[in-house]
Amino acid sequence: MSTVAEIEAAITELPMEQVREVAAWLEEYQATVNASAEVFTMLDAEEGEGDQWHGPV
Repeated sequence: MSTVAEIEAAITELPMEQVREVAAWLEEYQATVNASAEVFTMLDAEEGEGDQWHGPV
């Protein structure tokens, strides 16, 4: 699966329990991304000028 549309279509075919598992995984993944972004922001602040550290996009 390479597109959001394909992933969305596949999710609609899953049993509800698996949809819940995917939703839980996405929440955990988003929390990890957000935490990483916070760390990169903190590191940027410590480094001062420049964009040496970049968080996930």
